[in-house]
Formats: sequence, C-alpha cells, structure tokens
Amino acid sequence: MPVHYQPVKCKSFLHHFDKKFLPFSWGANPYRGCEHSCLYCFARYTHEYLGYNSGTEFDTKILVKANAAGVLEKELSSPRWKGDIVNLGSVCDPYQPAEKKFKITQQVLEVFAKHKNPLFVGTKSNLILRDIDLLSEMAKRTTLIIYFTITTLDENIRRKIEPRAASTEERLDAVKQLSDAGVTIGILFMPIFPYLTDDFENINGVVKAVSDAGAKDLVPGILDLRASCRNRVLSFIEDEFPELLPKYLALYRKAYAPKDYVGKIYRAVETARRKCGLKKFKMPVLREKQTKLEAWAQT
Repeated sequence: MPVHYQPVKCKSFLHHFDKKFLPFSWGANPYRGCEHSCLYCFARYTHEYLGYNSGTEFDTKILVKANAAGVLEKELSSPRWKGDIVNLGSVCDPYQPAEKKFKITQQVLEVFAKHKNPLFVGTKSNLILRDIDLLSEMAKRTTLIIYFTITTLDENIRRKIEPRAASTEERLDAVKQLSDAGVTIGILFMPIFPYLTDDFENINGVVKAVSDAGAKDLVPGILDLRASCRNRVLSFIEDEFPELLPKYLALYRKAYAPKDYVGKIYRAVETARRKCGLKKFKMPVLREKQTKLEAWAQT
C-alpha cells in the first residue's frame, strides 16, 4: 500500500509521562505512525487518537512534525527545562523511511546536541549511520545511548515480524560502526516470540552477535499480547505457523506469558550474557532489571 505523508505543525515536541519502570520521563517523536509495520508493535493504538485506525493506517498514514526542531529549541531554551534525559522515538522509529526525505530527526538531533541534552534513541534502522559524526560528537559531551531492537538472527522470521525494517545483519553493522565511533549502544532483545525465537540457539546467537559488534548492554523482553496486539499476533501465528496456535492459546490465557516460562527464558539470556562477558549499564532501572535476571539465573 502507498504511504501518505502529512506535514503537521506541533505546539510542543517534548511530552512527559510517569512510568517508574523506565529510565526517562520525557519522550519525543519526530513522526506519528511508523512504516516499519512491525507485527508486535504495541504503540499502534496511539494512531487512534489522531482519527486513524491502528492497523494499516498506522503503517501508511505518517504525520511529519515539520516544525519540530524550532519548537524543541524553544523548549530546551526555557529556564524551566532541567536538562532531563529524553527518549527520542517513544511511539515511532525516528529513523523510519520517512526520515530519508524529511530529515526531522537529524534536525532535532542538532538541537539536542547544541544544548548537550542527555538522550536515548531507539531504532531498528541503519539509516542512523547517516548521522554517525553528529552522534559521535554528542557522545563526547553528554549522555547518549542508542538502543537497537534485535529480535532474531533468522532472517526468514525477521521479515515476517518486521517486514519493512532493516535486516538483522544491517543493524549489527550499524551497532559495530557506532560503537567504534564511541557511541554507547544497548540492545532491546525483544520481543522474544515463544516457540519461534526462544530457542537456545537463537538466544545465544543474538547475545554473542551483539556482544561481538560492541554493544554494552542487552535488555530482553518476552512477547506480550495486550489489547489489539493479541488478535494481530494470533492471526499471524494461525496463518504462518498453524501448528503453534494451540501452544500460543495455552500459554497466553492472559496478556502475559506465565512467570515460569518467562523465568526460563530470562535464565537462558542471562547465562548467554555472562558467557559472552556482556556487561550492564549503571542506570537504576536497568540495575533493577539486571538484578532480576541474575536472580533467575541462579534458580
């Protein structure tokens, strides 16, 4: 389906939220909607606030915040701004294909760099390498952490669950280049799909691959089936892997997988992390997550 880009003017660029399990309380999105069309995306519901549906229109109706950089400049210049860390891309990928044309992310990065404001950036795209020089300079002057989502080394599965995102190989190459340029890289190893990407071969392979590429942190997460995500994922399983549907229905009687299953997978991830010598960040929320992983690994 063709993608429609709609330039809009935003009144504010930064938005505040209170999620104690996250290491940041401010988010920012250069775009609304996301062309990567990831099966598991749970941010799709946000498109309904804009009058669009959370299905195909989330992937094809992309709002472009044309004045984002100017608005951000005013926000960061305000005496009320305390220089808190911001998550760039809280409900979209800031380096989705739209960025090639509009360069909104590049523009706001330059503003963040000017103010030396701490920043998290989450992406699945190797387009981020376009800004490697800017990011390298930012990393020297402030806290900058780039998180890449990497779900599997199996490209056949990857294409099915992330149809328009960069390949895993392209992401690993970006991790290596950015890490070599002095940028701190973390990995969001999520979601792990039961019976598809939860085997020891995939877990060990992902952990070793990102460690070899220079990542400094890895945060795993098991697939959850909240709200509309449930129907979307179960329909996918029924179409592509019908033999697994009974297992999914048994495992996901609720939105989340049972604790015994989660514990088993996290133990495997933690064992692989230790084997590779992959260290962890020193941020409070991640320390809490790591403490749980280490506890699971000892049981």
